[in-house]
Amino acid sequence: MELLVVALLLCVTGTYADSVQLKQWRSMQVRRHIRREPGMSGRIIGGVEANVGDAPYQLSLRRFNYHVCGASVLDTSLAITAAHCVSSRTEPEFITLKGGSINRTDDADGVIFSVIEIIVHPTYNPYTYHNDVALLRIEGTFNDVENLSPIALHTGAISTSSFNPVYCTVSGWGLTNSYTGNLPEILRVVRIPLISYTECRRKWSPLAVTSSMICAGEPRRDACNGDSGGPLVCNDKLYGIVSWGANQCGSSYPGVYTSIPAKDVANFISKYISLPSNDTSI
Repeated sequence: MELLVVALLLCVTGTYADSVQLKQWRSMQVRRHIRREPGMSGRIIGGVEANVGDAPYQLSLRRFNYHVCGASVLDTSLAITAAHCVSSRTEPEFITLKGGSINRTDDADGVIFSVIEIIVHPTYNPYTYHNDVALLRIEGTFNDVENLSPIALHTGAISTSSFNPVYCTVSGWGLTNSYTGNLPEILRVVRIPLISYTECRRKWSPLAVTSSMICAGEPRRDACNGDSGGPLVCNDKLYGIVSWGANQCGSSYPGVYTSIPAKDVANFISKYISLPSNDTSI
């Protein structure tokens, strides 16, 4: 009987912890309501589990030890994420980063880093998500950690069209179907096409797609398969940061990302790290 009681208590505790973790994660996601489209289940199809080394720049951003967002390693002590992940009454002592592992839940695998400074873009707008970018400075260094390394920045704009599609990848530990179920333990990646700025603005009108944003995705392949704050990678370089999207993940509405090449974003980052001199077109 005592063993049964202990087992039940463990189950209840585990369920409560999962519920708290899911609540924490959901609070950091930006999803906007759209009409439900016929024939769309909202399930994300096509994402796959990453292998070790597929995304060595990927970080898990944690609040009170719960995973809430993605982030990426920029240099020896700086990481980059979405401003909305850290701008709301967040103190550095409550934030940690986990890197060097594709497993979100196994703390014995990978390294946990303490954050000592949060630097939010000075003109970040929490209502429109304009300039949705922030830098995190850690205590110590990212150097010499197995399966962890910085990602280069793609500071030149990429031209794309329906006749000349450009595919990139987004990665994260996000839900694999529109806001139900549990977060996956293993990092997942999905390949998605960039969407032209004109087409994205048309799709999202009257909601604003500002000059600091780029768009990517297609039906059944979306940023919901990643996290807010996570990386959009094109040509092996960081081109965008998961910012916001439709509440019905995988719909015809493309995901919206903070644009690394955007002038205000690039200028902000350049105050803290050197941008590549051979890739400066914006």
